[in-house]
Amino acid sequence: MRPPNLCTVLRMVLVLLLCAERCVAVKWLALYRIKQRPWDTAKNCSKSSGLLPRQIKLCKDNLDLMPTVVHSALVSVETCQKQFSDRRWNCSSILRVPTLANDLVRGTREQAYVYGITSSALVHSISRACSIGVTTKCSCGALPSTSSTDTFKWGGCGDDVQFGLLFGETFTDATLTNKVGRDKSSKKAMMNRHNFRSGRQVVADSITRACKCHGVSGSCSIMTCWRALPSFDTIGTMLKDRYALAVEVKRKRKKKETVLVPIHKTKTSFKEDELVYYEKSPDYCSPDEKTGSVGTGGRLCEARGRGPGNCESMCCGRGHDNFTMEVSERCECKYIWCCYVKCKTCVKMLKLSQCR
Repeated sequence: MRPPNLCTVLRMVLVLLLCAERCVAVKWLALYRIKQRPWDTAKNCSKSSGLLPRQIKLCKDNLDLMPTVVHSALVSVETCQKQFSDRRWNCSSILRVPTLANDLVRGTREQAYVYGITSSALVHSISRACSIGVTTKCSCGALPSTSSTDTFKWGGCGDDVQFGLLFGETFTDATLTNKVGRDKSSKKAMMNRHNFRSGRQVVADSITRACKCHGVSGSCSIMTCWRALPSFDTIGTMLKDRYALAVEVKRKRKKKETVLVPIHKTKTSFKEDELVYYEKSPDYCSPDEKTGSVGTGGRLCEARGRGPGNCESMCCGRGHDNFTMEVSERCECKYIWCCYVKCKTCVKMLKLSQCR
């Protein structure tokens, strides 16, 4: 048997490197499937759960936090699909984790959003978990150093965003280091690292003041305030805005280091909370395995809508079919003393449109 020539060997090495780069990604999102499992032992800390070796160690050292990590994975998946439900790209490929379709590995703005939403969900979930006492590793967030006023006093138990940021970075960026612990330096790794950071930054910048009134008969003679995060739907919307304004970048050598820079000369730099990408997205109109597009055939659309989910945009000029669907739902519900709710069943006809 003849040994493979040099070109063949190089091709094999290149394929292995590309596979390694492709496979790490955000495969830990597969944790969303095991939300019902207990985490009283380390048996779930395995590759089959979508974890890499460094994440497996983190998992074993932080079993009390793993249900929260699982929750963040579920929130990431649900939020991505909710935010893009009326778009041609509807984030359906995220359900295939740990396998990743090409739309999430080619350096597109869709990949950028998924990385941003996963890191922000992890920080958000961990920060909230600290304040409700699910672990002894963290607790209430530090009170602001600024003094309060006569109208309110700092107190209560705020979200521990600092711990959330620390744990989030350690967990997500573990996928972007090599076997000896050094940061991967490929263009894709640099993009993913920045978008992880961008998601964390959006959460850090979104913390606001929440307050509770105290007083006799509902008065607000005393008000206690703390630092709290908004709902994650708010974070998802903020990241969707950044998806729309994502910066196309290229890799460039500056002095002794390689950095990402905007490809358009009118923009000289990008901020920490901006998403970046380097590969233009397809139109996602037709199925294309090369780009990861599943097409829009069979998708529901709005016949009279004007937004991105309208049939003209969603169906890409192929037209649509109208049909009606009969659905049953609970209606005219009444509370019966004591102690249950009695409802009728109503039938409703829905007029729907579907892309050809």
